[in-house]
Amino acid sequence: GSKAGCGVMNSADAPGVTAEDKALLARAEVWDPAESLAHLSVERLGAITASHGLDLATAVLHDRLIRHPAHAGFRARVSTIVPAKHMEDSHLADIIGIVPGAFHGQHKHTGADGLRIASIVRGLAPQVEVVPIRSFGPLEENAALILDWLETRHGARIALASLSKGGADLKRAFASPRAQRAFSSVRAWVSFSGIVEGTPLVAWLRARPLRSTAFGLVLRFQGNRSAVVDELRRAQDGPLALWPALPLHLQVVHVNGCPLSRHLRHHWAPRGYERIAPLGPNDGGGILLGDLARLPGIVYPIWGADHYLEPPWDATGLLRDIVVAALTLPAPRHANQSASAPMPAPATRSIA
Repeated sequence: GSKAGCGVMNSADAPGVTAEDKALLARAEVWDPAESLAHLSVERLGAITASHGLDLATAVLHDRLIRHPAHAGFRARVSTIVPAKHMEDSHLADIIGIVPGAFHGQHKHTGADGLRIASIVRGLAPQVEVVPIRSFGPLEENAALILDWLETRHGARIALASLSKGGADLKRAFASPRAQRAFSSVRAWVSFSGIVEGTPLVAWLRARPLRSTAFGLVLRFQGNRSAVVDELRRAQDGPLALWPALPLHLQVVHVNGCPLSRHLRHHWAPRGYERIAPLGPNDGGGILLGDLARLPGIVYPIWGADHYLEPPWDATGLLRDIVVAALTLPAPRHANQSASAPMPAPATRSIA
């Protein structure tokens, strides 16, 4: 697999990185040393954006993420994966379950249906399955469907990969009284562009009543509920504001694009990017990248990729190697502590 972008200390050698990118990354590297990852809240990144521009704010966050010891150590591990070795070993897990993203039934071009990830991880386990959840189901309903799926496979060594809203559905599943047993044999969770902290796009939409009403009608026509949109709000009173306790044995890895406006490739990404750009760095799919600094587990940012994780270069090998690295890591000390700012169990509050 390609090791593009796997450098532990910077991403300047990744394919597609221009001279302009390299200069920006070099500037971010020497940017105010007092600005550690722990300081880079969404609010602080918003201030850097206002005073120095969105590109620098994005590069500084990316730089601090890849330099943090826990995240850097994982990047180093990814860079040592030998493709030929794990191609021969299909027993890293018995089953890899893929939790698809929003509208996976209607918009397959987004990759939300999980088939791209399924093809990437095929061979790492005897079985690769897409977990059958609703296309835009309520969090609790989809969480229950995930738990049902896990319970029928109890005892198998399972790895989970979630996509976008699927990460939010999975986060809610951990809050269930059924979670302890259901997740007892899940070794790893790799969240690809997970909307696990909610998205400010909900507030953007609600501030535009005509657009909001029209979108609600589209959802109703599709058989979906507009109330699900509000479940995804990024707010202190939202259902995604708190992290439930995560199993101590669970390895959690968040894979997120870290783009500038010129990197956006999916035709939906520019609109999403511009709508929340005043708040700071984002991935073009509704995720504020400042939230990555507070996530439990490991964060692997991919420079130059947007929410849909299809940069100009072939990221297939890298995404596969990230899953292999997650499956071969020893159990974490405590999976629901963020690497940059450990918080006590059972819950950590998002910085809404």
